[in-house]
Amino acid sequence: MVRKDIPEKVRGDLSEIIHKSIDYGLTHRDEAVRHSLPYARDMDEKLAAKFIGMYVNEFTRDYGELGRAAVRRFLTEAHDKSYIDVPLDVEFGE
Repeated sequence: MVRKDIPEKVRGDLSEIIHKSIDYGLTHRDEAVRHSLPYARDMDEKLAAKFIGMYVNEFTRDYGELGRAAVRRFLTEAHDKSYIDVPLDVEFGE
């Protein structure tokens, strides 16, 4: 997600950089897991890989319509329960 008040060219560049970073991490998963171990709070490599896999996976690359529906539902419920003052209409980019 990128704020709409950021210039379109910069948003495009940021999106490309983020996608390349995600692709690199997924392609070089073992290396990424080893890199994370000093921050893994005493997890061994197998547990760290499992934990990372819960948050960094193909949904990270593209969460699709299922993910977009989840974001919309989350924001709707947050508004319905008065956690946010105004309903938010999210635009999803490619």
